[in-house]
Amino acid sequence: MHRHPSRLRSILVSALSLLSFVSVAWGGAAQAQTFTSGVADGFAMPTEPVSPSPGMLAYIAANYGFPGSRPHDDVSVDRWFATTFTNLRSNGPICGATLRMTVRNLGSNDSMGFMFNGPTGTALATGWGASLASLGVAYNATGTIVLNLASLPGGTNLLPTLNAQGFVDLFVQDDSGVDVATLVITQCRVDVYSKDNINDFGNTPTVDPIWVSPDIRVCQNAGCVGHQNPEFGQTNFVYVTLRNNGPLAPVGNVANGTLHVYYTGSGGAAVWPNDWALIGTVTGVSLAAGATQEFMVPWTSVPAPGHYCLLSRWVSPTQDPMTLAEVTGSNTLNNTRWNNNLAWKNINVVNLTPFAPSSEFDFRLRNLLRGAHSPARLEVRIPGRTTASFLERGQLFLTLPPELWDRWQRQGTGFEVVEERTVRIVNPGGAVLEGLTLDPDGAHHVKVRFAAQLTSADQGSFQVEVVQHSASAENPDAVEEAGGVRFDITLGQRPDTRK
Repeated sequence: MHRHPSRLRSILVSALSLLSFVSVAWGGAAQAQTFTSGVADGFAMPTEPVSPSPGMLAYIAANYGFPGSRPHDDVSVDRWFATTFTNLRSNGPICGATLRMTVRNLGSNDSMGFMFNGPTGTALATGWGASLASLGVAYNATGTIVLNLASLPGGTNLLPTLNAQGFVDLFVQDDSGVDVATLVITQCRVDVYSKDNINDFGNTPTVDPIWVSPDIRVCQNAGCVGHQNPEFGQTNFVYVTLRNNGPLAPVGNVANGTLHVYYTGSGGAAVWPNDWALIGTVTGVSLAAGATQEFMVPWTSVPAPGHYCLLSRWVSPTQDPMTLAEVTGSNTLNNTRWNNNLAWKNINVVNLTPFAPSSEFDFRLRNLLRGAHSPARLEVRIPGRTTASFLERGQLFLTLPPELWDRWQRQGTGFEVVEERTVRIVNPGGAVLEGLTLDPDGAHHVKVRFAAQLTSADQGSFQVEVVQHSASAENPDAVEEAGGVRFDITLGQRPDTRK
């Protein structure tokens, strides 16, 4: 009997950690891991056990008449061989993977392949498969198959999926036996990263907040100190810091790649690549081992007066690939959380003086769900508060668009309604607007206005964050942080640069 898998469909989720009973050997200079299942004994008895994941066993039970997996050296009929290699990223990002497997082909149409099954047998990502005969092991023959998982027959490259999932299910159908299977994983030689926040040292997933990178800054004139808001009608300059001392690869190798910088409207969530526009690219970047270096990208076309969010992407597919594939329509926050090659900056500078005591900003609430309404809440928070809050020195107003206001039931804490569609934040510790509903694929624009009563003697620096919480494709049943904007507020006269 023989059945090919009926589906291998792609759904991106967080990497699984499954148990595996395989031997692991570490290569020194090459930084390689060797995972071996079985013993190279020429199909001699006794058999050796396999370690299929619960998801692989669930898939077999749902798609084949005989559940379970045969052990190594078993050449009886009507039983799949399956085992799972896990913890593949324990030595860092994967830049190479080779399988070597000795198999006895006892089925005229038997095949083998790779799968990525979740705990219930549902595919987490697309796998690959081929007949044993097409791989050089004829019917009633014994042979060794060697496969480069970066370039499988037909052109499939499984390295991005191995990086994203951290495991792989190996199977052989269904009358054929396996003597031994060895998977060699080669670690990337470099790991370049930019900080997502001041406490980020390149490990993934990043702990919130994701969108306040200190390694991205804007200068209205080249060479400024710190970060400024971009100025419409002139060339601005975006500076991005790259660090070739990431925690997941040994320091000591030159990194080569490309730096891309993008902008989008100021707000919470953002969808890749739909919401992002390219500012510029630095090609041929060569970053010395252990180096921390800042690169400048001219921004020649700020589209209009206003405030913007910035995204940097270090792209080096062969040396330092993305951990999580950035598929079309994916959540920028999730991509940034799992890829230390990405950094996101949503920081606006707010200068309030006696001559300009108020300032208003646009904040975009973006629905991350395709074709469905999303529950949401809008939070105002005071990060790391140890001194006075701006809300003790000034006022903050939020004005909702009509479509959000009409559906909102005035749920939440820390605010009061002051006029139609406008609330004032009254709690110095922050506030939450609960029970918002975002339109399918929609973007809603909230006005954020800061106002202060100042004299020429008033001075002070404050931070306020406005944060979106909503559902996402990765977690459609939860309302969780999706992005936000930090406002760095200075009261009183100050120079044009900011540290």
